[in-house]
Amino acid sequence: MPGTVDHFVSLVSEHGSDVTYHRDYVDQMQPCPCMTPEGSRDMDWHVANPAAPLCNERALLPGVEVHALVKAFVQPIQSTRATRLQSEMIEAIYGVIEADDHLGIFPESWGGISLDFYDWSQSGDEYIIYNSRKFFVVNANLIPDPADGNPRHHWETGLRLMAIEPLGP
Repeated sequence: MPGTVDHFVSLVSEHGSDVTYHRDYVDQMQPCPCMTPEGSRDMDWHVANPAAPLCNERALLPGVEVHALVKAFVQPIQSTRATRLQSEMIEAIYGVIEADDHLGIFPESWGGISLDFYDWSQSGDEYIIYNSRKFFVVNANLIPDPADGNPRHHWETGLRLMAIEPLGP
């Protein structure tokens, strides 16, 4: 009998939506020369060095970039399915609810790629695209397997819209 992880992956494969996962892995990024001794970003350095690559808001240059099409369950937080969550849980995930907030339920890995939603950038460097709309992650929890306690069953994420205009077809 397949485990609950296999069952979840089967369900998301059959019933999930196509979602683009884009992540720059910070642990493999390099400090930008614009980083000040205090650890902040000096944009004047970039003005003086226009040919240099642009770093992210943490003054880090791109490392390993993952851009993949995955399957997930994504729905507006105000939909009837999402409102089954306790209001305390919704508040813990989002803080103040915004009109276009969504709940995303992702497998722990997809197509050989381990998905990681911890320490997500909110600057636009890392994002989820769902239904031609771009989101960033405001909160993420890696949920354990209810059957055997395996800590890597699936992700539950709070998604917040970042792009107001659709990204295209």
